[in-house]
Amino acid sequence: MTVDIINQTIRAMCLEVKTQASATQNWQLMAEEKFLYEAAICIFGSQMVFEMAVATADRLREWKLLQPAPRGRSVQTIERKVVEALSDPLPIPAHDGTQRLVRPRFKNRLASLLARTVVEIYGQSRTIRGLLFDARSAREAREILMQHVWGFGPKQASLFLRRVGYCADLAVLDVHVLDYLQLARGLSLSPSKLGRLSLYEEIENTFQEIAADFGHSMGCVDLATWLTMRVAKREAFL
Repeated sequence: MTVDIINQTIRAMCLEVKTQASATQNWQLMAEEKFLYEAAICIFGSQMVFEMAVATADRLREWKLLQPAPRGRSVQTIERKVVEALSDPLPIPAHDGTQRLVRPRFKNRLASLLARTVVEIYGQSRTIRGLLFDARSAREAREILMQHVWGFGPKQASLFLRRVGYCADLAVLDVHVLDYLQLARGLSLSPSKLGRLSLYEEIENTFQEIAADFGHSMGCVDLATWLTMRVAKREAFL
């Protein structure tokens, strides 16, 4: 599949993404439990595929472990309950529409990241909603989240802000998007190096130029690129 065909697909996908824009959540009206659920998905997404991250967060929500905790709950107590909840296999949707049961990997690490986040935020009488209201820009909101949510780098924080409807002008530089940047611009980038915010923002500025060429917001083009590249690689077109 050539870059021209990929670009054509991205343009078509952008129109599809825009039609879904009306369904975007209004973060100012969201309950705090929903913020924590979305944060959990993004924390877990750095350790596993997206579908598994959602299934993991769903399991913890079922166990009522994704609720703003009162002060006084220890990291160890929360970790123990999360590990217990993740001890049984999770139902994951397969490509053919069926489901398969998969045991989550790194459940001790996931439990640690989530527990430390809960204590860091709610143990100090903060809320995620409050952190977002304190930010003066999307990039500042991203930095604030990186300071308070364990496991959040620039990519995870950007994804969270998109999922809660906070903004559409940050890039989520996932491996699929990085693969596109290599094809379209010849940029060879290691995901591990993009944990440094200054480099992340440098590449994000490059992607902003690409989004302008497509004539859509960076968030729209970023998501369309992710969808296009993911399917292309899955179907062995690349």
